[in-house]
Amino acid sequence: MTDTTNWDNNVAALVVALGDQVRGSTAAEHMAQLGELLDSDPAYSRLWLVWATQRGELPVESDVVNFRRDVKLNGGAAALSSLGNRADFSIFGYATRVEIVADAVMVDVHDTCRTDKMSGIQRVVRETVSRWAREHDIQLVAWTKNRRALRRVTEIEYGRVVDKVAASSDGTDPVETEQIVVPHGGLLVVPELAAESERAERLLALGRFSTTRTAFIGYDVVPMTSGETATDAIAAHFPLYLDAVAYSSRVATDSASTGSEFEAWKRMLPASGRTGPEVKAVVLAGDVDESTDESLAAARRRLKLDDAPMVLVVGTHEPRKNHLVVLQAARILWQRGERFRLVFIGSSSWGSAAFDNLAQVLLDQGYPLVIVKAASDSLLAASYRLAAVSIFTSFHEGFGLPIVESLRAGTPVIASNIGSMQEIADMYRGVITIDPHSDSTLQSTLHSVLSDATILQTLRTELASNTYRSWDQYAADVWSFFTAPHDAAAPGHSAAPGASAQEVAA
Repeated sequence: MTDTTNWDNNVAALVVALGDQVRGSTAAEHMAQLGELLDSDPAYSRLWLVWATQRGELPVESDVVNFRRDVKLNGGAAALSSLGNRADFSIFGYATRVEIVADAVMVDVHDTCRTDKMSGIQRVVRETVSRWAREHDIQLVAWTKNRRALRRVTEIEYGRVVDKVAASSDGTDPVETEQIVVPHGGLLVVPELAAESERAERLLALGRFSTTRTAFIGYDVVPMTSGETATDAIAAHFPLYLDAVAYSSRVATDSASTGSEFEAWKRMLPASGRTGPEVKAVVLAGDVDESTDESLAAARRRLKLDDAPMVLVVGTHEPRKNHLVVLQAARILWQRGERFRLVFIGSSSWGSAAFDNLAQVLLDQGYPLVIVKAASDSLLAASYRLAAVSIFTSFHEGFGLPIVESLRAGTPVIASNIGSMQEIADMYRGVITIDPHSDSTLQSTLHSVLSDATILQTLRTELASNTYRSWDQYAADVWSFFTAPHDAAAPGHSAAPGASAQEVAA
């Protein structure tokens, strides 16, 4: 349905946003005035706002650079005319409404709001954003289907994030009329890994050119520092994501280890004339649901538990998680006559064929192995509590949430002695750390804890004295960091950035 009124109102709103009073009463007069304002001050932030509003989508870096060149060479009126119709325009008129939203705190929950699944990142997003929504004035946004514009989330999507309510569909909710929003000032928080190229390159331009600051939760830099453990797709897209982060104002990393990686990356930026964001480690929380007698009994049935101790491994079966070595260690111990049930909770992922094949061989041979591809929060919590010990010997992690979840459930952990996993072991008692690259060490350690009951009992006694960070604390700390007063000339954001290498003198 045609909505020229929305378009006309946005032209007038742009005039006001650029600091002038609206003159005249027609759209043509307002457009002429807007062109004059661009002629008088073609600042990047003004050009970004005009381009985004007039086109109904967010620009990439070259769009803003070319628009500025057009304004300076041909004048504001001609440059506005060259933008053409809004992106949603058709013979039927405008398909969406575009709204300039001033000085708001927006939170980009594009991935989390469209799925009922609960990965580590999605758990952080839901636990954090749900608390922000209760305590602060925020607006949740996602991206349009083509990932070229921000839109308001639907009621179903809001429920997935804030109320943690599973929907009947998964990522296919109809959005009949996408409510496009263009931020003007304020803050855009990105608590997810926004690595898709369409999304990242628009966040880059927004962070570089607009008056809206961006802030990211930084989960890891694994595709850069352990590239062999990442898929080809994420390895190819991750540098563009980091380019977007380079123009942000602040990054809250999930561990000091990840913070060191981001700081090291930041030290490379001056070579390209950038300074990068302020980086601060805000250590994650971790929790598990309470378990009832009924949920524990259901878990025992689902996991086929008997009187043998249960060893639990939580996480996707990608090579970085080192699950293949856990299978091999278990097979050797089983062949020696040791009694225990090994339970994996996590889905297959890229590069999981070797794990899947060996697991199937062991199952066919009758070994006490259970693979759970998807688990409810209730089953996961009960599994942690029923386990004698859990294993998390990953090669590289941004944090290692299953370690904390296991400890919170009262179950000791065998974890890697590197990076964030060693960091968690230094924070909390109840963790045995080993070299994740040593198969024999994992095998001998697992044998020790299963054959000597005093080891696990000592660890359980020790971990009972731990004081854990809560999600309330984590959410409050990240909010305080992201929203603290900010110097407009601080690293990562400027109202008038320097010229791009793409731009020629005009």
